[in-house]
Amino acid sequence: MKFDKRTLRQRCSAHVREAIIAGSLEPGAHIVEMRLAEELNVSRGTLREALRPLEAEGLLVGDGKGHLSVRRMTAKEIAEVFQVRGALESLAASLLAARPDREAVAARLRDALMPLKDESLSFAAQIEADLGFHELICRLTGNATLTKSWRQLSGQIKMMIIAVGPARASARMRYADHAVIADAIASGDLDRVREVLAGHLNEFSLRYLDDAPLD
Repeated sequence: MKFDKRTLRQRCSAHVREAIIAGSLEPGAHIVEMRLAEELNVSRGTLREALRPLEAEGLLVGDGKGHLSVRRMTAKEIAEVFQVRGALESLAASLLAARPDREAVAARLRDALMPLKDESLSFAAQIEADLGFHELICRLTGNATLTKSWRQLSGQIKMMIIAVGPARASARMRYADHAVIADAIASGDLDRVREVLAGHLNEFSLRYLDDAPLD
């Protein structure tokens, strides 16, 4: 028998996170603490502790009065996030492409993409692999400020993907679509790096805005 070693709070956090990713808790849905605590058979205090990490991740947002809801993003917010994200990742990828060890860096990026070759990968795992690759581009620069800035957007980026849903988003989290970024970094051609990354993110953002104008 395999025992779940996570704490009760961690299991509650995982339950709510999975409900958001699965779409059973939709963007804009209010978190009714009493009902959810009863459903999970925990105290409201434990539930509140479990919800804090999800708020920090950007999956939940508060209204300033102690009430939480699943983040719902407007088309304007989506466009703004992609604009800032594009600037951060373009800078990061350009810094990597200028390094003498860029081929080794590109190999690490390709390794991080390997899970996306598995067609049976769950939607949640696809999201983690996709975002893990883009975060790694920033982390490998060694620039802590750049990486921190990217991470501050990660919750919003994740909610964009969740809002679109697995039926449409999974096709946008493919190995080949990301491997070209690693290839461009390995080439050392800065213009190519910026072109490939901009194309990847612009195509992604335009599709999200077309699919989910959540205003």
